[in-house]
Amino acid sequence: MASGLSVLAESAGRYVHWGVIQISVTNLTIIAVMMLVFILALVIPFPSHGESADDERGPQ
Repeated sequence: MASGLSVLAESAGRYVHWGVIQISVTNLTIIAVMMLVFILALVIPFPSHGESADDERGPQ
């Protein structure tokens, strides 16, 4: 008796073809999400703590 996951694993995956490049839809989705997270990490600023280092030193 086969479990549900083994039946899913035995089925053929869907692939995308671009000339000589062939990639599964699952891997393409993972790569796209990883690129989105990377771009968001570059664009979204780090949270600031309200004061910069110049403010902490005071007047000189």
